[in-house]
Amino acid sequence: MPWYAVHVHSNFERRVVRFLEGRRGPETFLPTYRTRSRRAVGPATIERPLFPGYLFARLESLGTPRVAVLQAPGVVRVVEFGGRPAPIPEETIESLRIIVRGPGEARPHPLLREGQAVRVVAGPFAGAAGRLSRGRGRKPRLVVTIEILGRAAAVPVDLADVEPVLG
Repeated sequence: MPWYAVHVHSNFERRVVRFLEGRRGPETFLPTYRTRSRRAVGPATIERPLFPGYLFARLESLGTPRVAVLQAPGVVRVVEFGGRPAPIPEETIESLRIIVRGPGEARPHPLLREGQAVRVVAGPFAGAAGRLSRGRGRKPRLVVTIEILGRAAAVPVDLADVEPVLG
């Protein structure tokens, strides 16, 4: 059976997983990461979903397990494209399992594409904005363009230090 992304209400990820496990529902996977809480009570380490608002479930695309998932409290929908549930490759789920339980800390990261407008939020170039560029086998670069001169300047950046510019 293929894996599907299940969209849930904010902060309902764990509740939906517990509900489905309690009802012997389909196999689920909720990748999480550890982070420090910023509560006034004092620092604490907490687990948060790697993809807030989503969990993964192994479902028959139109079968009974899908209906059971859709009836779970807090579930919004199974992610679809073109009106059909969109399966997630087994290799992708396995890769997520590996990085979540690995020695490094998996963290949420915005999806960045070449040519996308970005802003540097950390590191020596914090505050700079431009477009993301990647050459074959080269480190990503921030390109700042002066259109009226037909020129640009570029510096290497770490993807962890940039975020997409929205709108």
